[in-house]
Amino acid sequence: MTDREAAQAVADAGKQLLAEKLVVRTWGNMSCRTGQSTFMITPSGLAYEHMTAQDVVAYHMEDQSWTGERKPSSERGIHAQAYRIFPDAGFVIHTHQTYASALGLAGFAPDDFSAQEKETLGGIAKAAYGLPGTARLRRHVTAAMQTGAHTVLMAQHGALIVGRTMEETLARAVSLENACKKRYQGKFVQRACDQAQTEALMQQTKSLAPYIVCTAAAAVLEVAATERFIRAQLDDMAQMIGCKLMAVPPTREAVLAGLQKHCAVLVPGVGALCKASSVGDAEAMPALVEKACVCHVHTRTLGEKATLSFLDTALMWTVYQAKYSKKAEGEA
Repeated sequence: MTDREAAQAVADAGKQLLAEKLVVRTWGNMSCRTGQSTFMITPSGLAYEHMTAQDVVAYHMEDQSWTGERKPSSERGIHAQAYRIFPDAGFVIHTHQTYASALGLAGFAPDDFSAQEKETLGGIAKAAYGLPGTARLRRHVTAAMQTGAHTVLMAQHGALIVGRTMEETLARAVSLENACKKRYQGKFVQRACDQAQTEALMQQTKSLAPYIVCTAAAAVLEVAATERFIRAQLDDMAQMIGCKLMAVPPTREAVLAGLQKHCAVLVPGVGALCKASSVGDAEAMPALVEKACVCHVHTRTLGEKATLSFLDTALMWTVYQAKYSKKAEGEA
């Protein structure tokens, strides 16, 4: 495959992952092999809806150099390791899909997966946690792949999927989410959303940001009704929302005060209200809140906390706000 063909495949795969809701915003990355020691990989911090083949970067594994107008993904080292470990690998995808993320936090047991599922996924394993882009994360994921697993749950981070072709790798990502959803342990009652109250609160807070959006997903309504706050368990919540997702009373004053301090708040009977400064954020923020709540209910049911440390959370929040939030809109 030529560099141009591989770059187009990477750009196309990004849009397919968005359509399947396996990634949001700039999270995740993907690459396509072009030679024994070369591959094309997504650039750092660019949202997939803005990405074209011209943005994709050529990476050279032997000397760790790259060719292109943008910097390659910070996880390029993990992709390189995947191609070294699996000589027949042609495509690698790193996702932040919801139910795979939940099982990466708690409840993962390889023996629970059927023989057919394991065959479809090319084997499955779990990697211990490491901060994004670090040698520690690369070591942990490498160790998991060295067991022969082509699908790796990355604790508190997402999943890595390796395949021979783009089509096989995308299919594995979808199959992984379906398999993990079947093993989801979250237990909660179905709660109603007060639509009139939601519309009133959105109207009353619209001056706070260019976009005020709401999610009334079942897990969000559950967490809003039963928790004062939840702590970040996943890297993407830490980066975009911060250390905590707070719950506030369903009053104008409380919601206004909450959204003045935070980019999202949980509201009993409403779900969550989020403020955003761009279309990209307005789409990503409720998705991240939903995933955070799905994962919280899962770990709560299993009696596991699985929260990130305050130091790691603060570091990721600071780095994301300084380096990636503007890039995500295609500004850099």
